[in-house]
Amino acid sequence: MKRIAFFVEGQTEQIFLNRLVKEILGAQHTSILLKQFRGGTNIPKQDITIIRNIAINPRYEILISDCGSDNRVKSEILDNIASLRKNNYSMIVGVRDLYPIPIDELPKLEKGLRFLPNSMKDEAGYFDIIIAVHEVETWFLADTTHLRKVDRRLTGSFIKKHLGFDPYAINPETRKHPAKDLNDIYKLVGKSYTKRHWQVRKLVNRLDMNYLRNHVRYDLASLNHLITVLEKFKSRK
Repeated sequence: MKRIAFFVEGQTEQIFLNRLVKEILGAQHTSILLKQFRGGTNIPKQDITIIRNIAINPRYEILISDCGSDNRVKSEILDNIASLRKNNYSMIVGVRDLYPIPIDELPKLEKGLRFLPNSMKDEAGYFDIIIAVHEVETWFLADTTHLRKVDRRLTGSFIKKHLGFDPYAINPETRKHPAKDLNDIYKLVGKSYTKRHWQVRKLVNRLDMNYLRNHVRYDLASLNHLITVLEKFKSRK
């Protein structure tokens, strides 16, 4: 059985990745373990594992750990990479947002996050970092097909009239706070997006994964990077 581990910034990334994994690898072939890291500063660190999907005869085992914040993604990887490699995880991948760091600091951030201390140089080939510009919600905003599922009134002209931009016609990476954009769009029809667990799940379930995988990915390098990691993992013997 092949194994891959993801360390993500928060629950939004975890919920999205949980669905994306099933779409690419097939739910019937995949066991998915969801984990949360909490505490660790003024209170004891907690490591909570939630089993979400266990296949009868799995080909793949996927671990998706919610680190609780963007600055803990790298540190949790460093704390766990040795034990994961001993347990035959072939890749350990970090996924986090760029926000609120400015876009011109992205190369510096990527370089810093990809750096491993000399004691871990042997693990470099099994380690990767993906940074969503500016937020993972950039990927959601790019899938404009989901907006009409929220409400048929959410056309490009309607949104532009009220908010001054047309999500159907822009590069979503130019929007500095796409999570706020989504909330503003939803509010136009009396709804909201505030990152509550149920709201994120509802949004993610509306996304057209085929559209993301076959079209949107080629416009968003970070999304393409993530999908490519999963596709290569699936094809690897």
